[in-house]
Formats: sequence, structure tokens, C-alpha cells
Amino acid sequence: MSVTPPAIEPPYGAPSDPPRGGDEFLGHPGGLFLLFAVEMWERFSYYGMRALLVLYLISVIAVHQLPKGAYSNVLEIKEKGPAESKEPAAVQTRTLQVLVGGADSPATADEVKGQPGLKVVRLIEQPDPSDATKTVWVPDTNDAPGAPLVTRGEEGAKGKFSGSEHRLRIYNESEKPIEAEFAIRREGAEPRTYFSVNDNVESVTATIKPDSQRGADEKPFEVRLAINGHDSGRNWTNESASTLYGWYTGLAYLFPILGGIIADKLIGTHRSMLVGGLLISIGHIILGISGMSGLAQNATGMSLFIMGLAVIVLGTGHFKPTVSVMVGQLYKAGDPRRDGAFTIFYMGINLGAFLCAFVCGTLGEKVGWHWGFGSAAVGMILGLLLYMAFKPVLLKGIGDAPRGGAGAVSALCLVGSLVVAAGFAYLYHVGSIAALQEVMAKIQANRPLAIALIVGGLALILGWVGWFLSINRPEDRGPVLTIFVFMFFNAFFWIAFEQAGSSVNVFTEQNTDRMLGTFEVPATWFQSVNAGLIFMLAPLFAFIWTALGRKKLDPSQPAKIALGLIFLGIGYIFMVWAGKIAVGGAAKAGMWLILMTYFWHTVGELCLSPTGLSYVTKAAPAKFVSLLMGIWFVSSFIANLGGGLVASAVQDIEKGVIKLPWNFGGQADFFFLFIVTSVGAGLVILVLTPFLKKLMRPGT
Repeated sequence: MSVTPPAIEPPYGAPSDPPRGGDEFLGHPGGLFLLFAVEMWERFSYYGMRALLVLYLISVIAVHQLPKGAYSNVLEIKEKGPAESKEPAAVQTRTLQVLVGGADSPATADEVKGQPGLKVVRLIEQPDPSDATKTVWVPDTNDAPGAPLVTRGEEGAKGKFSGSEHRLRIYNESEKPIEAEFAIRREGAEPRTYFSVNDNVESVTATIKPDSQRGADEKPFEVRLAINGHDSGRNWTNESASTLYGWYTGLAYLFPILGGIIADKLIGTHRSMLVGGLLISIGHIILGISGMSGLAQNATGMSLFIMGLAVIVLGTGHFKPTVSVMVGQLYKAGDPRRDGAFTIFYMGINLGAFLCAFVCGTLGEKVGWHWGFGSAAVGMILGLLLYMAFKPVLLKGIGDAPRGGAGAVSALCLVGSLVVAAGFAYLYHVGSIAALQEVMAKIQANRPLAIALIVGGLALILGWVGWFLSINRPEDRGPVLTIFVFMFFNAFFWIAFEQAGSSVNVFTEQNTDRMLGTFEVPATWFQSVNAGLIFMLAPLFAFIWTALGRKKLDPSQPAKIALGLIFLGIGYIFMVWAGKIAVGGAAKAGMWLILMTYFWHTVGELCLSPTGLSYVTKAAPAKFVSLLMGIWFVSSFIANLGGGLVASAVQDIEKGVIKLPWNFGGQADFFFLFIVTSVGAGLVILVLTPFLKKLMRPGT
């Protein structure tokens, strides 16, 4: 979670002697603590949504929510062919059937292509002869070739379906290891899957040892096929879900640029906050509704969900740039309490982020996804009610509009945002967004064209940077150049850090042993670890930086960025370790590995994050501060979007479709990518530190 300092204040609403914001409390205006509470609830909503989004999108269809009928999936077992071949050496399939409401079992026909080296044996669950309270899985001696694996139950009978889990034992009777992919085949225009494979919603890839090489106590590889007994998600692929996550989190940083301009020029921060808060609340209510009854599984419900996301993004655009500005408006220029005020304020951010997973996450994972999304609306509404009740007393005159007519413009912004979001949802519903994605996929597949576009884009960016440097005064060019350099390395950090809500979050749910005795820790709870650690470690870091400053040993700006990147890379060592353990889903990684990852990521964040916008305000020429602040937000948009796009490649890297120079197996290869990029970028900026220090403005 970002603890980045706020944007600088706009010229309006900040008189030379601003209102004090009510009676003082703990040496600060009471209005500060009101804004603390409002921001806490807004962050509660945002991070609650962030924790649930990808998990919800990839969750398979819950069979108890299906209407009466017969449904089927096909488990496909592909044995990897020679390195030079794109085709599998052999393919076997097993049919899985879901029969709801007494539907008849349709005829099935399993396939065998090539000469499989793997032998697949069906297991059945029986009472344990040595302990009547337990069951064991043993080979099914009556398993007939082509017989489907059947799951039966009544419509709405949650937790009462027979055959809720199937198991297959895999033998390798050859003399060489065989790499194989086990996946639920996605077929048809609207593919639907009802089973996870070793707790993964798409596929697992594993190397099966020859039977002759297994140790005496080493069990054969097993495939577990389980239904979703919780609540239907949207059955998206990891790739699609991570891409949407990247766009959602990225746009949450891009739209505040427009929202800030509207607040500055038209409606003021007070009304901008209200518009943003209302939109965020409405958006979460729409998300909650989209998961009710038949909407949970149909196209209309999905389009409604997309509209809810769009409303939240637009609301965040209005809300995000306003609250921190209002904090600044409580103090005169040069007031020594200002830095302490922002420290208190940002505790609100982390408190909201810490609490959200225990409420939104628990409801989403344990009760129903739409309950989790809806509860986030409750938090935002509470914040707005609190603000409206105490604003006249504690924030009188703060955030007023720069001119008349702001009420009408505010209403227009509110209604207009809803119309824009509905229009976007309509385009999604009729397939226009999918068509655009297909065009982008074709461009991506055309490697020469993709490379040309990337090179051309980089050339334009570098050309613009060169031109922009040339129009600055000579004494300003060095500091401005350092701003662009720090933006570049910050993007490296946040691309890797933002895996917390996507790839790391999914790994935690699917491949981590989260049992504490008989209690399974919800995966979303781990999203609160970062915020909790900030509470504990931020005072320590403040002490360390102060102590080093007294001794004139405080690390420079580029050195802190380098430390942040290196610590981030250290955190991913534990994810690589976890990925190695969980190859193929045959074993689960320990929770401590996830906790250590978040610990080092938080350490890295506390080194790097406070350097962002604060440095821009100090180093930028006065006439270009607002422009450079906007560009900084654009870089955050690119980093968050990039993080989602990178996370979308997890499955392709795990399957070997995307080749990397290293081969640890499973998702360890994906996570090692961030060790290389983060530590590598950290070492590069460390080498550049002496040069960058010469370019920096004195005192920054």
C-alpha cells in the first residue's frame, strides 16, 4: 500500500490564515481527524475490492447454483513433446459430469491420442480400515474405460453434492521423467468449468517421476478434481482476470488527474469528495447486486459488474486528489505541524487497508462474493455520513468551490459519471471491448509489429523528455532529469509490488497451506499484512532516518530507491521457494513464506515510497510542478497496468509457453523474474547514485 505523500495544494481554498479546522486535539485541528476517518473508510472500500477482485473473477461455477440439467467438463492430460515440437507427445482425457436435479447421464467418449507414457488410475474414497473416523483413497477396481466421473445433487443443495471430489493417480511406467499438463478443457463460445485441478482453477504442470525412481515412502502424483462449494465466480482465466485487475488499479491512479483539474477549476475539494464518495458507494452496491440470483452466472450480471468497476474508478478519480489537499489547507504555509499531520493522516490509509480484509475479505470468501463487495459500500457510506455531520464544525471554509454554480456542476459530474460507466458496460455487453482485445492480441502476436510499436513509443517518449528538458532553465535541467529517472525506477518497484493483489494473492489461495488447526485462514487476510507491518515498522524507520540524518549519514534519494528495489527482490526469494514447493499442486507452501514476502516488500516500500511526490514538489521548477505531478500519476498508472499484464503471464510461464532463461519449475520461474528485475534495477540505480546526486537540487 502506498504511503506516498499527497499532491501539492491547489491555489484556491488556502488563504494566508486558513480556518483552524475546529478545536485542537493532540496538537492538531480536529478537522484532521475527521479527514483521517473519511480516508480510512475510502481505503477500506478500495483495498477490500482489491483483495477480492481476481479471486472472484477466476472462481469456477458453483454447481449448487446451476439449474436442473446435465453439465460436463473434460480433464485433459497433455504429455510434453520434444523441445522442438509445439504439439504434445500424447493426450488423454477423462469426462466429468455434473447432474443436477436427477438429470440423466449423457453418453461420453474419452480420447487417447498418441502413445501415452502415463497411466491414469481412478481412486475411490472408502472408510479407513484402521480408523473408522477417517477415509482413504484407493484404486477403483471397477473403473471402466470411458466411464465419467459423476457429481450429483439437487439445485440449491449447497454442500450436499455426492462426488464433490474425484481423484486420479498418475503412474509413469517408463524410464524417463514425463512433464505433463493437467487442465480442464475450455470449450465453446462461453466455456464454463465446474472443477478445480489440485486447487488451481485452470491447470497445473508437473514432472512425473518414473515409478522406479520413487522412494519407498514417496507417493505417486495425484490429481484432485473438486467442485466449488462456496459461491460462483465469473470463471475467467487467470490471464483475463489479471489484465482487468491491472486496468482497474491503473485507472485508479490515472483518473485523479482529471478529477483534480475539475476540483481545482470548478467544484472545489469538498464537493469533489462528496461526488467521489457517492460514486464509490454506488459502484460497490452495483457490484453487490451483480452477484445476486441468476445475475451471478449470466452475461447481464457480468456487464453490471463491469459497470460497477467503472463507477468506482470514476469515483476514485474525484475522491483521491481531494482529501490530502484538504489536510494541507488546515495549516498555514510553513507550519511545522504539517509533516506530523500527514503522518497521522496516512495512518488512516493503512488502518482502512488493514481492516478491510477482515470484513470484506471474510464475507466474500466465507459467505458470498457479493456480500464482500457490498460491505465495502457500507464503509464508504459511513465515512460520508461522518463527514457531512461534522464538516460544518471541523472543516468550515475548507475545500470551498473557486466560483459559483458548483452545485450544478457537481450534480452533472455525478450523473455524467454514471452515464459514462453505463455506456462502457454496454460496449462490453455487446462485445465491442472483446473485439478491441482481439485486435490488441493480434498486434501482440505479430512480433515485428509489436516491437516496432514499442520502439516507436519509446522514441516518442524520449524525444518529448529531451524537448521538455531543453525548455527548462539550465539550472533546472538536472533536477528535472532526476525526476524522470526516479519515475522509471519507481515503475519497476510498483510493477513487482502490485503482484500482491493478483499473482501473489492467487498463489496464496490456491497453493498455500492456510490451516491453523481446524481453521482455514482466508487468503484475503494476507492483504492486511502489509498495512499491519507499516503500523509497526514506520515509527522504526522514522527513527532510523532521523538518527542517520543527525550523523549526516541519511541515504540519498537514489540510494533509498535502490534499497527499496533490493529489499523487494529479497521478498520474492520466498515466493520462489514457495513456488518450488507447490509445483503441480501436489504440495502446499507454508504461510510463513507468504508472510516473509510481505515483510520484505514492506521494508522496501518504507525505503522507497515516501520519496515519490514529495521529491517532485522539491525538485520541480515552480511553473512545471503540476505538470510533473500529473506525469508522476501517469507513471503510477503504467506501473499498475503493467503489473496486471505481467501477472497475466503466470500460466504461460508455468506451462513453458513463455520461455525464461531459468527453469525452477512451476510458478517459481515467474516469481524469480521479479528478483532479477528488482535487484537488477536496484543495483543499476545504486551505480548511478553519484551521478544522480550531482544532478539533484541542493537540499533534496
